[in-house]
Amino acid sequence: MTHGFLALNNNNQVLVSSDTRNLHLVAKLSSPIAVDYATDYYGGIRILRYRVTCSVYPVPFFTMPTADFHGVTRITSNGDGTWDIELVRSGGGSTYPEVYVFADPRAGNPTDTHGMQVYRDDGSVAFDSRMRPLAVSGGLPVVQPSNPRPSFPYGLNAQYCGSDEATTGGFFAPTEYNSYSVGGQPTKPMFFYSSLAQAEREAQYHTSDDDCLGSDKFGVCITRTTYDWNSWYWAFYRGGIKWTGSGIQAGWVVVKFGCHWLYEQDDSMLGIGTGGSSGSSGTWPYSNETLNLDASTVLIGDASRYD
Repeated sequence: MTHGFLALNNNNQVLVSSDTRNLHLVAKLSSPIAVDYATDYYGGIRILRYRVTCSVYPVPFFTMPTADFHGVTRITSNGDGTWDIELVRSGGGSTYPEVYVFADPRAGNPTDTHGMQVYRDDGSVAFDSRMRPLAVSGGLPVVQPSNPRPSFPYGLNAQYCGSDEATTGGFFAPTEYNSYSVGGQPTKPMFFYSSLAQAEREAQYHTSDDDCLGSDKFGVCITRTTYDWNSWYWAFYRGGIKWTGSGIQAGWVVVKFGCHWLYEQDDSMLGIGTGGSSGSSGTWPYSNETLNLDASTVLIGDASRYD
């Protein structure tokens, strides 16, 4: 366009532009409407669901009141003008983030009677100072380490996925992160971070047993039964960020886990197979790999401006 409005800061960065729709506060969500999953194992897992009414796509920022890893993993339209925001958090306890939801001016209602509006060339509002526009105080790209857990501390039960959640939780708890320094941030920062990085790790354990059920007078085994057990334990991770007070750590949060077992029994007489049986159960793992390990943007704002 040949005419319009453009405001820049001292670093020549765009603050307000009539070419784009700027973000404005829609709602502050003080707590989730539901905790969809919680366990203190696997480094702690909390899957939280927040709900907001918004006429256009929402952009959530969240606080980090605990020293845990956080990330937005899903934003879903319910088809009735409301949206569900899924946020995952590591660690235990019931102290949860506040979520500040922003959207372009089409979704908001002015809170003041006077202010400044900037219009796009199609006549729609691009910026409205009466609607508490988003102010960003910092930002950076972050990348998770390629392996959430490079080594496992002990073995697991090979029979029928017999290790309990406490045992497997310590086995798969993530340990790795990358650190980034961020200075000059507000006392109550809020963060935009969409969790794109994914990883799966698995471990297979096997054991077997061999029983001679009948021997001749010379001690030669006539009837034999062989047993084999295999268990595949696995955990699925999503990327998360943690605020240290002076920087960001980019690490991992377990969001799903499971185990698949296979049992086989083979019978034989004088070395000739006579039949057997088998059984299996549990959820098969994903492929053992890391996905979407690209730089993801973290934006930081001052949450106290919107309280």
